[in-house]
Amino acid sequence: MLKYLALILLCLSLVTGQTNQFDQANIDVKISATVVDYLEMITLSDIDVGTVQPSQMEIRLNPRLDQGAGLIKIQGRRTASIRFGYTQQVEMVNNTTNHIMSVMYNISGNLQNEQSSSNPITENPISVDLSSDGEYFIWIGCYFSLEGVTAGQYDGDFVIEVEYN
Repeated sequence: MLKYLALILLCLSLVTGQTNQFDQANIDVKISATVVDYLEMITLSDIDVGTVQPSQMEIRLNPRLDQGAGLIKIQGRRTASIRFGYTQQVEMVNNTTNHIMSVMYNISGNLQNEQSSSNPITENPISVDLSSDGEYFIWIGCYFSLEGVTAGQYDGDFVIEVEYN
């Protein structure tokens, strides 16, 4: 029995010794982050449909031809490949009457800020390369019917998401 008691005390002292070692141990944790690159979207001009006449039944803005098309510049690493997608249809809500108006968006893009030579973008999402200056320009056109629309201010969100490939 004394033999077992000595063995138990020896084990307890070993455990106690190990516990003290852990209490005094130092742990170094190093955390680092690497920022790969940035992408910036800059709105150069908002969509401007102009003055709507009561006789108009619809609004159409061609992203390649109409001066009222919106314009966004994407800026990032030179010649990098990016991927972007956008909301093609948005439900706009009248702030007063809650009437809903559906707006269809279409876009065109170009490496230079030249709207007339921009290319229609039919894939969504699409991958493109930025220019040697790290830029890509997107023109935003739209179509919506005015039939049955009540007067007032309509709000909705056009969303475009951009990331490096």
